[in-house]
Amino acid sequence: MKKLIALLLVAVMVFAMTACAPAAQQGDGKDTYAIVCKDASNPYMKRMVSGFKTACEALGVNFVEKSPETTSAQDQITIVNELIAQGVKAIAIAANDAAALEATLKTAREAGIAIVTLDSDTKGSQMFINQAGVKEVAQVLVDSIYDMAGGEGEFAVLSASSTATNQNAWIAAMQEIIAADSKYASLVWKETVYGDDEPTKSTTETQNLLTKYPDLKVICCPTTVGILAAAQTVESTDGCTVKIAGLGLPSEMKEYVGDDKVCPYMYLWNPIDVGNCAAYAIKAILDGKVGAVDSTFTAENGKTYTVMTGDTAEKQIIVGPPFAFTGENIADWAGVY
Repeated sequence: MKKLIALLLVAVMVFAMTACAPAAQQGDGKDTYAIVCKDASNPYMKRMVSGFKTACEALGVNFVEKSPETTSAQDQITIVNELIAQGVKAIAIAANDAAALEATLKTAREAGIAIVTLDSDTKGSQMFINQAGVKEVAQVLVDSIYDMAGGEGEFAVLSASSTATNQNAWIAAMQEIIAADSKYASLVWKETVYGDDEPTKSTTETQNLLTKYPDLKVICCPTTVGILAAAQTVESTDGCTVKIAGLGLPSEMKEYVGDDKVCPYMYLWNPIDVGNCAAYAIKAILDGKVGAVDSTFTAENGKTYTVMTGDTAEKQIIVGPPFAFTGENIADWAGVY
């Protein structure tokens, strides 16, 4: 009887260890693709993860998500090191700090792990899944500011973290566009502030801008967390006529978008497509299907992707152009993401 009980205890322990082990350690013979987002609570990131997971399931590989609770580069580094130790086949990461992550991603690649970046790039990546071209995003943001301000006046930018590569690239491109075209000469860029993609901090930064600059006409938010916080703050401020421009999720912004609302229109792309593309790009890299710049490859989802020169990563794929959400179409899209 004692032997039987002992054997049963061992069996239970083995089962528990197997059930709790990461997919990469389960010994099922499948590769594991991991995704690491900027933070675990960002709704945009959650939708990106859903697209990645769907593609992993279609490819027949294991899926795992491990994201920090805050936009911490150090926490991302810890997570990547854990994934290296677990023996995953590939990692897709939305970088919180390009400089801080470079060495860790190099270590992962030296361990034979395929690395792609998505949403926000960093060196060490083999492929950046770019939601839209940097200049294209910057142009629609600048034109939104110009339109909402009536061609002149003060505006400010509420960004995510000061180290986010995508945000910084868009802001730098906006500066170049404004400086190069006399059309924008009457726009006055007062300040760029950072909400760290946290609702509370983004709200506080918006309140500070409204107090500091009483003549402000537009706050541009190239971040889905920031644009919602800014819209809610302006909406709840009596007598405030500031308009909100930027990039937002239609499901979150549907109450605030329209000709007679705080945000006349905004832009974004489908984060589900970004995550989906990342998984298929990983498979193409592992299969040796990704060629030189200007070449194409057809993924298992039937889509053909063009390989382009990367700004930071070795190469990139641009998923699509920015898409405008207006009062006429936002209700239709709000149910999608």
